Amino acid sequence: MPAKICGVVLNGGGSTRMGRDKADLLLGEQRVLDRIASILSSLTPRIVINQNEQESRLSYPIVEDRFKDAGPLGGIHAVMKDREEEWFLVTASDTPFISAEVYHSLLSLERSDRDAIIPVFEGRIHPLSGLYNRRILPELTKYLERGDRKVAGFLDQINTYFLEEIQDIPECTLSSHFFNMNTPEEYKRAEELLENGGK
Repeated sequence: MPAKICGVVLNGGGSTRMGRDKADLLLGEQRVLDRIASILSSLTPRIVINQNEQESRLSYPIVEDRFKDAGPLGGIHAVMKDREEEWFLVTASDTPFISAEVYHSLLSLERSDRDAIIPVFEGRIHPLSGLYNRRILPELTKYLERGDRKVAGFLDQINTYFLEEIQDIPECTLSSHFFNMNTPEEYKRAEELLENGGK
């Protein structure tokens, strides 16, 4: 496992479909953002939150975007510019049931020639559940300076390893890990999953 890892929670979305800040919602007795950061902290003590509003209740450093309205890539860029770690484990504030096992699988695949390791689940790539090397920073800066914003387009320009099958992890764990919570209906579903012992 790489020695220098930074865990990154992207919290830059507007929560427009939820109607309120999804990161601040409670699941059980924990805020969603705290749940996510807690899982990441089992992998590395270095955790940062990417968002553009300072919040005194957070116990983790906040990194603001340098490129405004640049989406997830803008968040990844901001954190890489601010931090010194070699690898960055990325997640988002709409994924309350992330699994440390999935990230261990990604970390086990790091190589000197791989710029990013991105899981694929049910035929879809999940770049906001990926592992990125800071060597992509110059290329990412150029990409954003051109006004490009598409994550898939950037992944095509770097040496990305797509993990098609995540071995030895139960399907239910994978399904929970990639669960997104962006609407009131999905929030209700998350509460049901928690009550049923999902996570």
